[in-house]
Amino acid sequence: MTESKLTRTAIVDAAIALADADGLNALSMRRIADRLEVGTMSLYRHVGNKDELIADMTDEIAARYPYPDPTGQGWNWRDRVRIAAEIDWRLYQEHPWVLLTFAVPRYSFGPQSLTSLAWLVEGLRELGVSAREATTMGFSVWNYISGASLPVVGGTFLAERRTAIDDTNGLRDLLEGNPTHPVPAALTDLNGAGVSDLTSEELLFLGLEALCDGFAARVARRAAPSPEHDPRPRTGAEPRH
Repeated sequence: MTESKLTRTAIVDAAIALADADGLNALSMRRIADRLEVGTMSLYRHVGNKDELIADMTDEIAARYPYPDPTGQGWNWRDRVRIAAEIDWRLYQEHPWVLLTFAVPRYSFGPQSLTSLAWLVEGLRELGVSAREATTMGFSVWNYISGASLPVVGGTFLAERRTAIDDTNGLRDLLEGNPTHPVPAALTDLNGAGVSDLTSEELLFLGLEALCDGFAARVARRAAPSPEHDPRPRTGAEPRH
């Protein structure tokens, strides 16, 4: 590419390709320039610095995985949470480095990320909560999805340093009945109980369902009248509090 045809979009696309292939640690302005066959300093006419570039990369990836238009779909708030998880799960599988940049506020709230947050908040407000509380719930959903994704894609971040040839670990050994470490008393019943046959994705949605149940229960509990303010007339047969 000639420097006269160089664009911000081309720089962001090249940076994403490098991060996908080699991770964020391998990302440098020089490598991006080499990939585009231009001089390194020419990049700075379009991108102020590496931080600015990473923010653009993050928002571009968010734009490539938009939450779908809910118009006419009849989705409720739980449906939106599930759809967000399906999309983000795939995003993290295909672009593991975004798991890190989404965790850094200065990178993670460009225009597309705000649009995605608004989509999720709009659904969660069906619970009858304020925009602020729905936003907090949305962050809880996102934090859960990213946390559940980390064990699956985390190996990507350690690939160059990894020496183990399998995924054997202390918990798996315990579940298989061959503990390699002292067994804490609370885990005794797990010895030989067998490894779960649930996939990582199934576990993601199982936990997400429990999180949503918690949202609903908290809202319902708050809406229920307290015993001290029960509007029904008291009779002599009712116990005193």
